[in-house]
Amino acid sequence: MKQTVKTSRVAGQLEKMFRLLNNHFFEGALPEVVISLKKTVGAYGHFTCGKVWQAGDERRYEINISSATLNRSIDGTCSTLLHEMCHLACAVGYGSKILDANGNPEPIKDTSNNGVYHNKRFKSMAEAHGLEVEHHPKYGWTITSPGIELLDFIEQQGWQDLQMVEGVSLLDVLGTLPKGGRGAGTQIKKPSSTRKYICPKCGNSCRATKVINIICGDCMEQMKPVE
Repeated sequence: MKQTVKTSRVAGQLEKMFRLLNNHFFEGALPEVVISLKKTVGAYGHFTCGKVWQAGDERRYEINISSATLNRSIDGTCSTLLHEMCHLACAVGYGSKILDANGNPEPIKDTSNNGVYHNKRFKSMAEAHGLEVEHHPKYGWTITSPGIELLDFIEQQGWQDLQMVEGVSLLDVLGTLPKGGRGAGTQIKKPSSTRKYICPKCGNSCRATKVINIICGDCMEQMKPVE
């Protein structure tokens, strides 16, 4: 993949990531969104509660990835994108068994307090779609990190870190977070330091969060860490 050092290329890469994550984790069922790159100090991204963009004859939701945090690892950026995609899934009632008068799935209410507090419905959606979730005493089930399936998927795609970032000034730090968007103020856990081990004989692989000695059950060969 070419180095992502232009905003147009970054946006294009994020759109590509959205579509592939949609296909892998949501069976391609989520609608297309507008992905924006705007500075959101104190948050890695947010999802708009309404369809705020007009695209031809249709209106679309927005997922914002903060331009001030684009230089994180690709694992972190990808987990932020998937976090906001889980909000999108709830907004369109993905997997909901409750139907409205027109036979469409009812939205899943996954937040409260103006989109800041993430409830257990969000936790369930996120954990079912590639993320690990921890509780924050103020913001609820909002601390997300990539699960093993997501880490493996990122590795399979060969995605690289986005190599640009928008600087943050003192005025940014003193400013307030945007209101009304799910995920505003979202805190994302720093991805766990995972290690991949592979069997030198058959190629079986696994991950671990610490250094371990492990033997492949098929070949009885010691598995080697992948650098």
